[in-house]
Amino acid sequence: MGKEQLLRIVKYRNDNKQREELSGMYNQHIILDFEMNPVSKKFEKAKKQLHREIIEIGATKVNAKGEIIDTFSCFVKPEYSSDVAGYITKLTGIKTTDVYQAVTFAEAVQCFSEWIGSEKTRIYSWSSSDLEQLIRECSYKGVVFPLNMGRWIDFQILFPKLMEIEQYKSRMSLHEAAEWYGVSFDQKGAHRALYDAMVTAELVIPVLTGEYVAQRECLKSVIHRDENKQQDSGFCLADLCTGFFGQFISNEHPEPEFAR
Repeated sequence: MGKEQLLRIVKYRNDNKQREELSGMYNQHIILDFEMNPVSKKFEKAKKQLHREIIEIGATKVNAKGEIIDTFSCFVKPEYSSDVAGYITKLTGIKTTDVYQAVTFAEAVQCFSEWIGSEKTRIYSWSSSDLEQLIRECSYKGVVFPLNMGRWIDFQILFPKLMEIEQYKSRMSLHEAAEWYGVSFDQKGAHRALYDAMVTAELVIPVLTGEYVAQRECLKSVIHRDENKQQDSGFCLADLCTGFFGQFISNEHPEPEFAR
């Protein structure tokens, strides 16, 4: 499977057939996240072609019923840098000592592929950068791209479409999406692979089960309310986006229903 063919699988239309595929045509769903480290400047060729290396893989395995049945987490030893960059440590908490004796990229990919198994699988990530990195790194390091990771969805693109909030937020961070949906998000845990994968799973699972529809209707009612307020107060709705869910669960709305 070539690079162009793999990249095309993240581009799709959000229609009823696609929604049915998400929930009904796959035996399991893998929601993953990678943390990455920049290639050292002393590896000039790798710096130009590879740019970054995966240093942590985190994933959740969800069955066809929308239940988390397993998790995967491992550090990966970088080949083209002797340490974890300071800003990466500050962002993720991952230190050089964490990856110094970790498995190689080839070993990590093999273990991860074995963990996924042979069931018909759909892979989800928040943005296309994880897929692009995996393709690039497999190609550069001579590692065969796993066949059981070929069906891939960029959930960052799909989420605003399903929730029908594209006109307000066509692309958002995982933190923003969690806030829109009412999912608890701990900033201290953010930017660790397994934690981010589990937060993403909390957004994916309601789509698999169909529960997101009720949540979408709740969001529509709040947006409509805030649009009316905007006309009277002069506030811009875009300014309310990141905080409006807190208003929704305030005393003004004592018993909201959330799709979990």
